[in-house]
Amino acid sequence: MTHPRLRGPRRIALALTGGLAVVALAGCAGGAETSSAPAADLAQDIVFALKEDPTCLDPQQTSVTTSLIVGRQIADSLLDQDPETGEIVPWLASEWEANEDLTSYTFTLRDDVTFSDGTALTSEVVAANFDAIVELGASASLAGGYLAGYAGTEIADDTRFTVTFSAPNVQFQQGATTMSLGILSAETAAAPAEERCQSVVGTGPFALESYVPNDSVDLVKRDGYDWASELREHDGEAYLDAVSFPIIAEASVRTGGLESGEYDVIQDVPYVDEARFGSDSYRLYAKANPGVPNALVLNTTRGPLGDEAVRQAISKALDREQINLLTGSLSGSAPTSVLTSSTPGYTDLGDVLAHDPDGAQELLEESGWTLGADGIYEKDGQALTVTVTAFYAQDVLEAAQIQLREAGIDLQLKMVAPGDFFGAIASGDYDAVGAALTRTDPDALRTLLSSASSARWGIVDDAELEALLQEQAQTADPDARQELVDQVQQLVAERAYVIPTLETVQLHASRAGVEGIAFDSAARLHLYDTRVVAD
Repeated sequence: MTHPRLRGPRRIALALTGGLAVVALAGCAGGAETSSAPAADLAQDIVFALKEDPTCLDPQQTSVTTSLIVGRQIADSLLDQDPETGEIVPWLASEWEANEDLTSYTFTLRDDVTFSDGTALTSEVVAANFDAIVELGASASLAGGYLAGYAGTEIADDTRFTVTFSAPNVQFQQGATTMSLGILSAETAAAPAEERCQSVVGTGPFALESYVPNDSVDLVKRDGYDWASELREHDGEAYLDAVSFPIIAEASVRTGGLESGEYDVIQDVPYVDEARFGSDSYRLYAKANPGVPNALVLNTTRGPLGDEAVRQAISKALDREQINLLTGSLSGSAPTSVLTSSTPGYTDLGDVLAHDPDGAQELLEESGWTLGADGIYEKDGQALTVTVTAFYAQDVLEAAQIQLREAGIDLQLKMVAPGDFFGAIASGDYDAVGAALTRTDPDALRTLLSSASSARWGIVDDAELEALLQEQAQTADPDARQELVDQVQQLVAERAYVIPTLETVQLHASRAGVEGIAFDSAARLHLYDTRVVAD
């Protein structure tokens, strides 16, 4: 199967649904739907206020959106994916082919690509990247998931190589479009994990100039860059000369700075401020994340969460439509499955996730829980208390907390820094985590729940689920795989291993004089086409 370009054969192999398109809002920019040329009399640089410290700039190690916003400007990928159609197109690789059972993928590289340190992109460098990802282990858990069963990379010459796997790897082709498998220089790939987090060298349109943790990140344009994918608006170098990313944790400071002109672009507009930036003076950029929605991802070895009735009661007690309204989202929606509605392979399970407080009460009381004087259920002297660890979406969790309290379930929130969140995951020291996992493939559920996954957040002991997760990851036929993915979603929702709360929407804003900001298929940003124009 030779693919100088490839469109997904069915709904889960590669194709995306319409929900991945940029949400149309008043004053909303449709990604790259602009045509103004850069203003010759205006400085081509922008200030883009981030909501938090990126912590780690290495796209192969991080899964944090803020880090990936920066990383996408530095690192290119072998392939690219159209966010509206799901079509896979060439990028650093000019063509590729897969064997029939998807155990090997052969790529041909462009011969004109260089890294920002001046070294050439070669097959050997790509092989070093994939080998390094495997060696990083848990530090590169998301990237490692795309390389499940990696057996090695065979080099034919400087531009041709074959990536081989010990079993069919369905998700690798789409993974090759992501930043998690973005290609870094040989020196970066060989560096220790901690060093890579602070300084990375890629083939992207921008190069890292400086990173001061908890203060700022500064990028400068790459001279001579001329290998953007065909999905971008123009050829040649980026329009912007520089991008400054100050780290501004307080949302009100970011929104106020956009209004005052201190910032040109801001990350993560609070949903309650969405209408505030709906005028012609601003551009809103909104896109639904594919993958697993915001959810409570459970550790079933902890306390009452080992009781399926408790897990199901928590799910039934949540009114997801109300959560969406309470958080003020105009562009978001209530989840109806354990995958977002914009994810290939999504199955509508709205009936399983329906708000049913009477059903929650019945489940708990049949399982031996009795309502205490404080309004919280208890059993054998223990209150029905669950602690969720998270580092974002506190408003969503607070809405869930209120609803569960009304149902007699005590949800305690433990808001932590990103590093502490991932530390808790590494140790398994949590009842539940509150988070979403962005991936343009239903294999996100294997990443999240499989006992074989180094990125596992949900801790479950379920042989039936494990077998289904592994089988769908190795099934090349799209129709057969869809049947397995349907079963996975049904089982995960019914047994309440993942309890969705809200479909996440990336919502950013810029002043009207900035154009050309575009989303990729995973709702991360490209700034290659971005330019400053007359207001």
